[in-house]
Amino acid sequence: MSLGKVAIFSVGLVAGGLIGYAATKSEAVQKASKATIKAGLKAKDWTVDTVKQAKDGVASMVKSAKEENAVEGAA
Repeated sequence: MSLGKVAIFSVGLVAGGLIGYAATKSEAVQKASKATIKAGLKAKDWTVDTVKQAKDGVASMVKSAKEENAVEGAA
């Protein structure tokens, strides 16, 4: 890779970073970012609740199966 290509890439990287930084200062971008974060948090909470419910359901089935085995073993 030539020095010229590296220099062009570096300048583009810096310019892109500055443009990205300036865009995050925009009120519209901040609102959109906040909405995205809120949606992600809601999705995370829903996922955690769903997994907890599934684990509780499986634990209940295991407990029930153990109780049935104990009753069958006693008979």
